[in-house]
Amino acid sequence: MKYIIMCGGNYPKFEKPKQLIKVNNEVLVERTIRLLKENGIEDIAICTNSDKFDYLGLPILKQHNEYICGNENENKKSEYCWLNAYYPTEDPACYLHGDVYFSPEAIKTIVNTKVKDTMFFCTYDWSDGVKDRRNYKGREPFAYKVENQKLFRNAINDLLKMVDEGKFADGLPPICWHLYRYLNNKDINFQTKKWTEINNIFQDEGDYIVINDYTTDVDQPEDVEVLEEWLKK
Repeated sequence: MKYIIMCGGNYPKFEKPKQLIKVNNEVLVERTIRLLKENGIEDIAICTNSDKFDYLGLPILKQHNEYICGNENENKKSEYCWLNAYYPTEDPACYLHGDVYFSPEAIKTIVNTKVKDTMFFCTYDWSDGVKDRRNYKGREPFAYKVENQKLFRNAINDLLKMVDEGKFADGLPPICWHLYRYLNNKDINFQTKKWTEINNIFQDEGDYIVINDYTTDVDQPEDVEVLEEWLKK
């Protein structure tokens, strides 16, 4: 299985690709690569629309990606949708967010998990009873292991078609939990404008694994300081 670290898209709030930001003096994407190799993974590639990752010395999967964080068209036109982040391939693949600070335990769990079709890896929300609140984002998915690429790719294409058909509520673009819901035959709830109604999936069993530690992503520049403070605890 190939491990693809997703480092595409455009994030105007950051001076450089946010996957190249340092947390605790280690570049996010470099940390992910290190942890994967420590778990015996060598088939690693970077999926990106930027040339700033060439220095890593890994295979680069160039992908035309029009996604711009905060773009008003991301739920109106499929070419601007975040779902384009998954590099198309017919082979089994594990997709990992490049802007995530992974714990060693999280990477080990991802690598060692056997998958039939698809598996999503995510964190708990505070409302799910995380007492120390190390992860303050809430139900963030950060990796997807895919054995059945046909099933996975058809789901993405169907959702992108729905974007062009204007089925999603204005103000809430399709996110990875829409993809999860579609793959697991759950109600997508097109008209909701609430994130909590889409990511509220823990009441049912499904193809997801929750990792309850400090693993989290960086959405805003200030997230780095918050994360580093939590890591001191």
